[in-house]
Amino acid sequence: MPDFWIAIFSSSLLSGVVGALIAGAFGLRGKRNDYVNDYFKTIIKRRLEAYERLEQLINALKLTVLDDDQRPYHQVFSNEATWTEVYKLFLDSTSHPLWLSSEVFSKTRELNIMFLKASHDKRDLIEFGKSNYPPIAELREEVERVHAKDMLNLHNVEHFLKQKKEQRSGFASFDPRG
Repeated sequence: MPDFWIAIFSSSLLSGVVGALIAGAFGLRGKRNDYVNDYFKTIIKRRLEAYERLEQLINALKLTVLDDDQRPYHQVFSNEATWTEVYKLFLDSTSHPLWLSSEVFSKTRELNIMFLKASHDKRDLIEFGKSNYPPIAELREEVERVHAKDMLNLHNVEHFLKQKKEQRSGFASFDPRG
């Protein structure tokens, strides 16, 4: 009879150990998945914040006014105060390039370089705005298009991180005078 009890206790003990190992493995896997999900949520949150800043810049560049000669220009060129504000928006929207896609950052940088040309000494902001109205409007639309395209895939964190890993960075010089 004692062998009978030993067999029952040992099979119960073995079942308990196996059950605990299985439960532990599933628990660890669940915790790891929770960690990855929290990490992805953080990345998405940071990206959303960066894209919201970019959206503010896009919206600021949509307002157009007509001068007395009936030539359009973007309102940001109407005076130094609005010019300063748009540059604050540029700084805010491009100060976190890690969270923007390479395409969005590149288009925003092109727009920034175009605006730097207006930052030269002896500038006439309104004249610059009038003479550059079409290219600025077109580039703003391109930024808005790639912004919207990115918003469709914002949830795909793995793809975004893979693109960032493969991205080549480097310094690109430019001449603000032309």
